[in-house]
Formats: sequence, structure tokens, C-alpha cells
Amino acid sequence: MNEFPEPSFRRFAGKSDYPKMAALIQEAAKADETGYWTTAEDIERDYQHLDNCNPETDMLMVEDAQGSLVAYTRVGWQEDSEGQQVFVFPLNIHPAYRNVELYRRLLQWIEKRAQEIAAVTTHDGRRIIRAMLRNIEKEAVLKSAMEAESYQPARYMNRMRRDLSEPIEIPALPDGLEIRPVPEIHYRALAAAIDEAFRDHWGHTPVSEENYLQWTSSPLFKPALWQVAWEGDEIAAGILNFVDTEANKEFNVQRGWTDPIFTRRPWRKRGLARALLMRSLQMFKEMGMSEAMLGVDTQNPSGAFRLYEGCGFQSVMYSVVFEKELHR
Repeated sequence: MNEFPEPSFRRFAGKSDYPKMAALIQEAAKADETGYWTTAEDIERDYQHLDNCNPETDMLMVEDAQGSLVAYTRVGWQEDSEGQQVFVFPLNIHPAYRNVELYRRLLQWIEKRAQEIAAVTTHDGRRIIRAMLRNIEKEAVLKSAMEAESYQPARYMNRMRRDLSEPIEIPALPDGLEIRPVPEIHYRALAAAIDEAFRDHWGHTPVSEENYLQWTSSPLFKPALWQVAWEGDEIAAGILNFVDTEANKEFNVQRGWTDPIFTRRPWRKRGLARALLMRSLQMFKEMGMSEAMLGVDTQNPSGAFRLYEGCGFQSVMYSVVFEKELHR
């Protein structure tokens, strides 16, 4: 492990930082086995649609003695469905430079910046900082640092995998429903349907205009792969399937993602999600994929975790969402 006794901190330098940030994220993705792959182009596109975040003031970059980027973080916030002001942040550190001291310094800067933002925003509800450890088996150092900074576990998430060589039994759709494409003129209606369906889920934040633009401009936005159920002109449920071609290439897998999955309240408890999920699995199998992945809140009150287990998915990665309250 490299020694890193005297890190150099600086502000975000703009577009010239994107390739450095991408290289750092890629090294972390390989070490942590996240299955995600990010390019400089991805970062530049996403940074055009940041929500409640100014990179010039809300980012901190860390360099080594040679001027190489070895860590960075960025603070942003949203108001969730419970009326909380939720501050979130990526915390990317090169695997060779991970130590509790550096993590704690970054976490302290994040909290200080969140307090500064909170002081100039109008909000009467609870204020919290929220962060996810994507792979708790690979992030023990970060976990120790967060515990030292008084973060507490708030929620547990699993990533689940489905082997597509296993049998796929496709149930009939409930009466009155059919699967149809989503024309471009209905993309906003789809976003509204997803927003409505997730409104009673833990940690949900309403879809903002910037969220919508970031979503529709992403290369993972794949309407041709979606399975969306309609009843007349109403969107009832859907799975916004996608394939991350770059990640599949880098990690040498043939993987499709069945994520997100949503069902609006009037159509729940009728087997609709299972029907769409099994159709998605068959579609990926016919495309030559060997596995499907999704993420799930294991404490979801709708029983999603049990549904996915019943469809043949098995947990392969465990994540924890940590929170810390900001006091006034």
C-alpha cells in the first residue's frame, strides 16, 4: 500500500478533471467488484444535469505528490418524500490510498459543506447526510471511518443475480393488461408513473427536471428493452431493462439489468411484476445474456425481496445505507 501522509486538497478544475475522475472510478470499480463502469464522457454528460450542486464550491479533489488524482467527493442534496433534506455524496478513493484518516478527513469536509449549504437553504424538516457502502465485504475501512464519524446504518440492500440457464416460466398477464412500447411522447408520463409508484418506498426523492434530463440522456436509457404493462392508456407497471455494454466488456460478463421495477398501487398484488420480470429474463436470454441483475431494498414492505427470490434471483452482494443527522 502506498504511503500518503500529506495529501494535497484543491477545488474542482472543470472539464480537465473528467478523465482523471473516470480513471479513479474505474480503479475503484475493479477493486470493489461493483460491476459498474464510468467514462469521462459519462461524467461530463451527468455533470450537465446536477441537482442542487455546484461543482465549483461543492467538490473537493485530493492529489498525491505527483499531482495524480487519488480521491474526490461532491456534496448535493434533495428533499425526499418524508420532507427531509437529504445530503448525498460520492466518495471515490483509489484503492492504494484508502485509510481511515483520509476517509475521515473527507467525511468531515462533507459534513462541514452540508452544514454551510443547510444554513442558506430554507427547510423546516430533518436534515441528514446519507451514504451507501456498495459492497460491505470490500469497504471495511470506509465502514470504520463512518462509524468513527457517528454514522449509523439505516437500511440494508442486496444485489441479486439470476442465472439465465435456469428454467424461465412465464406466467400470463393479468386480465385487461398488455405489454406495449412506450412512445417518446409518453416518456414523461412514464417518469411520473415511476415517481408515483416509489413514493411510499424508503428514501424516495421526487424526480426533478434535472433527474429526468440525466436519465433520458444516459446511454443506459434503452426503451427498446423495456417491459411496460398498460391498461388502456394507463401505465400500470414496468421494468426499465438495460444492458451496460461497456461494463460487460470490462468485466467479461454477459449481463442484463432488470432495474428499476415498479408497479403502481391500483395494479399491485396481481402478479404483474412477476409476469414482467420473467418476460425480461427470457428476452435477455434470447439476446445472448447469461445472467440478469437487480438491486433490492431487503426491508421493502411490498415483499420485493421475496418476489425476486421466487423468480430465481440469489443475493450476491450486500450494501448498507448509513446516515448522520445534521443538527441545527
